[in-house]
Amino acid sequence: MDMTPIGAAVAGGAALLAATGWRLRRRPPGGRRARAGAALVRADLLVQLMVHIQQHRGMSGAWLAGDASFAARLPDKQATVSRLFAALLEGMAEEDGEAHPCFVSNDVRLLRHQWQELVGKLGDGSPERSFQRHCRIVATLLDWLAALGEARIEQPLAGAIPPAATRNLFQRLPVLAECLGQSRALGSAVAVKRHCAPVSRVRLAYLAARCEALLGQARAAAGGRDGAACGAAHHAVAAYVAAIRERLLGGHAIGISAADYFALATGAMDAVFAWLEAEKREVAASLARPVAGARASGTARGAGS
Repeated sequence: MDMTPIGAAVAGGAALLAATGWRLRRRPPGGRRARAGAALVRADLLVQLMVHIQQHRGMSGAWLAGDASFAARLPDKQATVSRLFAALLEGMAEEDGEAHPCFVSNDVRLLRHQWQELVGKLGDGSPERSFQRHCRIVATLLDWLAALGEARIEQPLAGAIPPAATRNLFQRLPVLAECLGQSRALGSAVAVKRHCAPVSRVRLAYLAARCEALLGQARAAAGGRDGAACGAAHHAVAAYVAAIRERLLGGHAIGISAADYFALATGAMDAVFAWLEAEKREVAASLARPVAGARASGTARGAGS
């Protein structure tokens, strides 16, 4: 029997309601601020993963370039990354339950598998191959981090949280840290070999300029909130960029050891991550403040009771 137009419309409406209801049931409990707070926890795990994978990239690059002193540090770093992947998977129920998740558990499992493959084949590849594979994993983490900031905090809570701190936390500072991390990995290999090939020279010069530009953007966004963490990051990054230009690219001889270069780069990255942590505290404090409308509503109820 053919369905009448009215019957088709009713059936279509019922299907739409059922689909909508399923979406609503999947959404995690709690309001926008509670969901934003949960997203901050996931973001923190993503940042920690990024930090340790970046460190592993620099260490493995120096090791593959010929500095055996980094070999003993790799297993502990690999174990830390494995623990962080497990912790991220344990906390994925809320994001899995979103109507439009930024990433899901299967995405995390796939990225963990890529990491495990990288570790398993680390000794069989070149420094360049290792660098590229690490960069792809970090790029995925950066994409997830930016998506969380936009979908869970920046858009739903526009006007209620500081936009500059949010954008620095989820986008500008992580990208700056990755730019520093790439230059650390490439420069460490150069310092081991005591020679800077033309390709490496071009890359390092670009990354040094890119670090300065990203730092300037983040500082400009901070504006009057330019605090101690921001100032410390500025000085640390400036000193590191100067070392790239003067001690790696400035003459015929490499003027810094791999260990010293790695430590200097790590200090700059640590300063940027300390600034990122300060921005996270500001966003978290904004989420914890009572909503103005809720306070007014509560006062009105008290007056009328």
